[in-house]
Amino acid sequence: MPSPFAFAKWEGVLLLAGFFGIVFWKLANGSIVLDQLFEGDIRDRDPKNVDGYSTYVSAGRVQSFLVTVFVALYYLLQVVQNPTEFPRLPAEMIAVLAGSHALYLGGKAQAMLIGPLRDFLR
Repeated sequence: MPSPFAFAKWEGVLLLAGFFGIVFWKLANGSIVLDQLFEGDIRDRDPKNVDGYSTYVSAGRVQSFLVTVFVALYYLLQVVQNPTEFPRLPAEMIAVLAGSHALYLGGKAQAMLIGPLRDFLR
């Protein structure tokens, strides 16, 4: 008779596989749209833009996404190599991830705060 731990392990694997299957299915049929994943808004005084904004490819979003995916893959590889314990991430990697997100959020804060201030001063 299999141990309860083995049964729980396979239940967890089945649950995660189901989650991934649902997400990939929704990505494939277009329910989850990734068209503007890396696009950001920027204030634009061009009369063609009714709402006063135009879109651009945000370097902050791209770098934040790439760093996050790298750290997630590193973590996944550590789990695969030793599934019996939680992996420890190096402090440098956590610092890079935190710095990446701080740069992204700093760019968002700058866009939200300095844009209206610049318009007010004009």
